[in-house]
Amino acid sequence: DDELYRNCTWLKRNNQADLLSLDFTVTGLTNLEVIELVPGGAAIAVTDDNKAEYLDLLLKFHMFGSIASPLNAFLKGFYDIVPLFLISVFDYQEFDLLLSGMPDIDTNDWRVYSEIRWIKLETPSVAETAVVDWFWAVVANFSPEERARLLQFATGTSRVPVQGFKALTSTDGRVRRFTIQVVNRGPPPTGLMPKGHTCFNRIDLPLYANKAELAKYLTLVINMEITGFWLE
Repeated sequence: DDELYRNCTWLKRNNQADLLSLDFTVTGLTNLEVIELVPGGAAIAVTDDNKAEYLDLLLKFHMFGSIASPLNAFLKGFYDIVPLFLISVFDYQEFDLLLSGMPDIDTNDWRVYSEIRWIKLETPSVAETAVVDWFWAVVANFSPEERARLLQFATGTSRVPVQGFKALTSTDGRVRRFTIQVVNRGPPPTGLMPKGHTCFNRIDLPLYANKAELAKYLTLVINMEITGFWLE
């Protein structure tokens, strides 16, 4: 929904939210009923102080709440065939691999059809190029499962298109290459965690001190059950 994205992005980046006369409600997608995002939401005005909470609730409604009824119906039928207790032992990454199988990921093809973004647009520093080289060296030493988890962390899927990485698409269906964005390092441990942006097939890598440090945090993050979303 391009209009929703533009409106939310504008609200996030600009001040004086109170001038928009918004409240913590949303209009339903089917019968146009007014739905409160929180109890009493119709009486809560959106301001600069609470707009982050409003945007979080609004996006969660459009991504999950608006499809709750058909999703619950699907889950009921699914659990009739595959009981919940049989799959509850898996996290979402393991379940994806269980359904799809272990992909054979060609790291050379992956690297050839990838893009690199540096901290600044001009020529990268030696430290930045070292991080990228270390990344590919670590990926080359990963097991097939670890590579699949890494790909899923950055793109949202553990599968490679039949045509290879040159045909990798984003969530909007457009071809978008796997991208490494080098960023400044922050205070550990959170400031050294790679970040995945599945909408853009991108992974952010801080300026690590050495390959061992990169391998430590990359391995850690792909084995953590992390979910979430934010506007960019």
